[in-house]
Amino acid sequence: MTAHNRQQQLVIWAIWSWMVVAIFACQIFLGGGVPTGRDAASSGVSPFVVLSITQIIAASAIRWLLVPKANSPGRILVLTIIGLGLSEAAEFYGLFLVAPGQPSTKLGLWLLSLASAIQFIPLYAGGPKSRPNPFRAG
Repeated sequence: MTAHNRQQQLVIWAIWSWMVVAIFACQIFLGGGVPTGRDAASSGVSPFVVLSITQIIAASAIRWLLVPKANSPGRILVLTIIGLGLSEAAEFYGLFLVAPGQPSTKLGLWLLSLASAIQFIPLYAGGPKSRPNPFRAG
């Protein structure tokens, strides 16, 4: 993998940080704050919850399987943006598609979205020479 230059590092850190901030901002301003309370009786699992969890799993696969194998800074940036988009989608499903009487479900989707976005923290942006892998010998 080719190491990122200073401008590429700045871009990837800016994109990541604003996407994480956007998850908080959307929940606070569009969702009316952090949801609290128990879910009202429901008739099963919402298909949007299943879709959200599937997208979170796909984002995790991108982060832990594809990003380490990417061989150029541009490819890493594209994969990171796709993964962050999948992570952010779970937030929007919780805000707009999950019923208002399901605050616990909304909170769970928000936290999953946040955790999924945080896993994309671009510590890898400096390239393999700047930070050795602690899990590999040598």
